[in-house]
Amino acid sequence: NTHRGCFGGCSFCTISAHQGKLVASRSKASVMKEVDEIAKMKDFKGYLSDIGGPSANMYQMKGIDQKICDRCAAPSCVFPKICSNLDTDPSKMIDLYQEINKHKAVKKAFVTSGLRYDLMFDENSTHKKQDEAYVDQLITHHVSGRLKVAPEHTEDHVLKLMRKPAFKYFQKFKEKFEEISYKKGLRQEIIPYFISSHPGSTAEDMASLAAKTKKLGYKLEQVQDFTPTPMTLATEIYYSGYHPYTGEKTFTAIHLDDKTKQRTFFFWYKPENQNFIKNFLASKKLFNISKDLFG
Repeated sequence: NTHRGCFGGCSFCTISAHQGKLVASRSKASVMKEVDEIAKMKDFKGYLSDIGGPSANMYQMKGIDQKICDRCAAPSCVFPKICSNLDTDPSKMIDLYQEINKHKAVKKAFVTSGLRYDLMFDENSTHKKQDEAYVDQLITHHVSGRLKVAPEHTEDHVLKLMRKPAFKYFQKFKEKFEEISYKKGLRQEIIPYFISSHPGSTAEDMASLAAKTKKLGYKLEQVQDFTPTPMTLATEIYYSGYHPYTGEKTFTAIHLDDKTKQRTFFFWYKPENQNFIKNFLASKKLFNISKDLFG
């Protein structure tokens, strides 16, 4: 663990509630001392399974003016846009990764905890060269064959309710990941995580998700259905049926049939699901999506 806390503020996540919104980072010396101790263990084979925290690429990131942070009540520092008072320079993170790589006992150090790719591709960043250097360092040296990231959905109105970045950022990250992997001759892939039945998500949204992820070459397996979690905005919407900040009525799939229907779209490629999906798409006149999925 290099740090704790998360300023992402995703509406379905409790990390900021029990670890804090402000990120508390260890010093490089502290992390390297632990690497030294791990290296002395008899069963250590030279591989560190994860360098990170709740969101791996938030190490040493904090407010530029702490007094502004102390007064701030916003649930997220990166949604709907990255706060101008947030220092997102990844230079200290790059330095830590490179220092660990130099350790004589470490063969490979992986990053397998969550990643916020919107921090890597911020259009308003004042340190784009460092952002590019971080992406290159991560993809070249710290992927254990498969890199887990969590776009959670493809539809921007659902992502807005989730307080997650627009899907275009995942597409940018995937393109860069494949470009760097190809150039470096690395056989590795991205494993994306998605959620069905999140407040605001409909069966039609899931159909669109199926078509968009198929177009990107995915047959999804590692997925989940929304689970209400205490102390989260999404759970308030789930139980009340309303967005508490706006008073707007918000659809949520609550009954088993509705939740099963949404989850089925993840597995459009399974023969046992195809008749149901085709009939549903026909009933909603979603012929373009049907064509995208089944030709």
